[in-house]
Amino acid sequence: MIPELIWIVGFYMTAAAMAHRLLRQSADERQRHYVLVAGNHQMQIEWYIRSLQRFSRYTGMDIGITVVLEDSCDETGKITEIFARGYDKIRLLRAGEPAVAEVAAAEDEQDAAVMETDRDIAMSRERMLRQMADQGIVASPLQIVWVELSNREDLARLPLGCRYGGNRIQ
Repeated sequence: MIPELIWIVGFYMTAAAMAHRLLRQSADERQRHYVLVAGNHQMQIEWYIRSLQRFSRYTGMDIGITVVLEDSCDETGKITEIFARGYDKIRLLRAGEPAVAEVAAAEDEQDAAVMETDRDIAMSRERMLRQMADQGIVASPLQIVWVELSNREDLARLPLGCRYGGNRIQ
């Protein structure tokens, strides 16, 4: 009886170790970083961010969010700033300005100087994606999902539930 019980426990521990190993190997597949290009979206931005956070909790997928704020004359920036202060996986970048919050959070002055001069949002989309990968925000540019909130077709890339057709992440 005891030897059979030891075999069962041994097989269970081996299966659990293999499952953890596979989970770690597929960690890159389970990470996404959403770049939301927003303008005057004060009525929707909180809902988008909270929906992404809820999706992250339900699926166990690690999600980061960067909101690129273009010309906005409403409270979109202030709402996103509140989220950025409360959560470390959310960033706010304003078009045409250096990423002041990231400059202040830089660990040494040399990194801060590079970020201050090089993190201008007026840069091209490809350069921004490459830079996010270089800074360690994402492991590869393939993990980034670029969404312009003013483009209804881009909204289909967000896992927002049934409001926009129930599209889920691929």
